[in-house]
Amino acid sequence: MTETGTQQGLRWVRESLALFKTQPHVWMLWALAYIMIFRVLPSLDKILAVATVVIWPACMAFFVMLYRQMDLQSQLVPRTVWLQLQTNIKTLLLLGLSGLIYTLLATMLLGSELAELVAHAPSKAGMTESQMTKFLEGFLPFMIKLILLLLPLFIATWFSPMLIALNGYNLPKAIKSSIAGILQYFVPMLISWVVMTVGMLLVMLGLGLVIGILGALIPMVAELLMPLLVFAALLVISALMFALQYISYKDVFRAAPVLHA
Repeated sequence: MTETGTQQGLRWVRESLALFKTQPHVWMLWALAYIMIFRVLPSLDKILAVATVVIWPACMAFFVMLYRQMDLQSQLVPRTVWLQLQTNIKTLLLLGLSGLIYTLLATMLLGSELAELVAHAPSKAGMTESQMTKFLEGFLPFMIKLILLLLPLFIATWFSPMLIALNGYNLPKAIKSSIAGILQYFVPMLISWVVMTVGMLLVMLGLGLVIGILGALIPMVAELLMPLLVFAALLVISALMFALQYISYKDVFRAAPVLHA
């Protein structure tokens, strides 16, 4: 019986969860490392922000290859993965540089709107109702345009780091194949993303209600647990997305010759 796109997307979610459950504490530690590198470091210095964009594909390939190693060998040896990654590190960095150039161009296109948005951003002194309305009116269109501009970058880089690292594709072929893979498997990709996102939101909502009830009785509990809940959810969803990248890559490119068995 042929698997429908919806069934395939749901299977990807199940397989991603199963892979995550093999060593959830380890995957969350790797997710923590990812967040520290790509969320904290860019806020410290502009040079670091640029560097993190360039190394992002290499790091992404590394994290996804860890899942592959666990899936195929039932063990984690990060040093082995790193040695495999070095074979195509130049192409991965070139992919990161291409992503940086695209991001800068997208930012330039929205430069005037961003400047206007910043000018009306909330300040410590607070905002009047009219100022808040004007800010929100500009914020939503800006975010929609930003998402639409960055969507091609997402499509081009969802599979390409693994195709470069594992299949030895050159940069144009990796990007082209990533775009083709996303378009061909659009339904399962959409279903898996929606299910994971909605599922995480529902879990957070349920836990948030519990914490809210406890907070009504002991206010300090909510103040302590709510930030921890949000941070833990960020770790879990990051780790699950790495797993989904591997599972979807394995399914979409199962017939592609792999350099690193």
